[in-house]
Amino acid sequence: MLDFNTQTTLPNMLGGLSSFADPLQALESPGTRGSAGTNDGIARFLPPGFSEGGGAFPVPGPLAGISNLLMQLIGMLGSLLNGGGMPSGGGNPAAAPENYFSNAGGSSTGDPHLRFTGQSAAGNLAGSWDSMSAHGDLLDSDSVPGGFSISTTPTAPNARGVTYNASASITTNGGATVLTYGADGNATISQNGNTTALARGQNLTLPGEAVSWNADGSMQVNVDDGNGGTIATTLSQNGQGVDIRANAQNVDLGGDLVTGATQGPPQRIGGPIPVPPPILDPRIRYTRF
Repeated sequence: MLDFNTQTTLPNMLGGLSSFADPLQALESPGTRGSAGTNDGIARFLPPGFSEGGGAFPVPGPLAGISNLLMQLIGMLGSLLNGGGMPSGGGNPAAAPENYFSNAGGSSTGDPHLRFTGQSAAGNLAGSWDSMSAHGDLLDSDSVPGGFSISTTPTAPNARGVTYNASASITTNGGATVLTYGADGNATISQNGNTTALARGQNLTLPGEAVSWNADGSMQVNVDDGNGGTIATTLSQNGQGVDIRANAQNVDLGGDLVTGATQGPPQRIGGPIPVPPPILDPRIRYTRF
């Protein structure tokens, strides 16, 4: 088989891009061939007009524009290599868009299996797939004042490599309120950084959010947008981990559940990106291993 190391060559060659925020300063950084740590008067690899002292040196004439252009290009390339998008506005990657759903349901259950169905202006959407990784944004909505999102953390893989949802968290109120339900059936709530345990049967009413316990020990969290849009989420034990089931009406939705259901066929979020085979040049003799 042909030996092509398509995954490591470029990142290794450009690894540590943050250390090259100024591509010219790299010539003077400690540990490189052009550095002695002090201005000892020894000429090294610096072009005429550059000085060694102080770690930051002036860039003369037209080279200043070239240096700034190089720094911008390296920053954009680093963002792309790290899986981000091109910077927008203030330099932050653009957030994934949400879609409006008149009716939708999503879940993460078992080991775990993900599922999403929804009715939107673009048509019906449905998909189910497996995913044993963490989901920092399983489901989200910007329709709810202060925002709404569900995240999960996985257990350690068992002997068969299977994981479960070790916990599920619902974040609201601009990130100031975080409700976490664990695989042991216990729950905590964090408000403005202060975390307290919730006793079984202890119900809470927060702005735009109602938290209540069910008789079977599961937890119900209801949020609304104030205009008829609602999201009802149930967190429960399944013996191995946490099951999450959410039903929504008349709200915008995004996150991994929505994104995964748009893939055809649905694929595991965070799975490897297929790489097309290389185009071989018939004029070059390739070595087979």
